Amino acid sequence: MQRITSTIRDQRGFTLIEIIMVIVLLGIIAAIAIPKYIDLRTEAADATASGIVGAIVSSASIGYADLVTHNTASTFPNFTTLDGSYLQAQNITLTSIAGEGVYWAMIGGVTYTFTYTAGTGNAVWGK
Repeated sequence: MQRITSTIRDQRGFTLIEIIMVIVLLGIIAAIAIPKYIDLRTEAADATASGIVGAIVSSASIGYADLVTHNTASTFPNFTTLDGSYLQAQNITLTSIAGEGVYWAMIGGVTYTFTYTAGTGNAVWGK
């Protein structure tokens, strides 16, 4: 009989306290990591929107230089011309929502609105 009890005592496992501590630590790590991950996704989507604005502005500048060089215009191109030639070269597609110059794009599940001013060749974004 003594042999059986000594064998059972030698087989050790995790205690309930150890298992609870592991679960608590995993909960703390998850509570810190999940909000950081969500913030990173938002920052990435905002950076993408800023990149699209940069592409719109640079496309407007290229379009302006192209039009001035060929003596066809002395102003920045309208968005239809910009979208039809210069933005397509950069693989950017925006959808018109409110007439000339106001467009939207879905980035990371968030809708961003882009406004282009043909008179200045400037663009801005918002959510």
